[in-house]
Amino acid sequence: MLVSLMARLNAISQMHNAQWAMMQNNMAMMNMCRSLPSFGGSMGMLNQMDTQFEISNAQNQLLYQIASAQEKAAAARISQELKDNKISYIA
Repeated sequence: MLVSLMARLNAISQMHNAQWAMMQNNMAMMNMCRSLPSFGGSMGMLNQMDTQFEISNAQNQLLYQIASAQEKAAAARISQELKDNKISYIA
């Protein structure tokens, strides 16, 4: 049961890390848009940066979904172990 609990907590931590990375990526995108000069700069470079931000967002969303599925599986495993072992926590 301890291993299942550690797996669940690790999955929750990974979910939070993915959310944090998505937030940081979105903030970087907004900062990039604010710092662009009007009608200046290289559009190719802007396209490359935008593509990189979108790939990073997609990657972080996938990591979040994987961690969310792992957390749900670990929670189900913990509840099954509790049913199977019938551990009394009162004692």
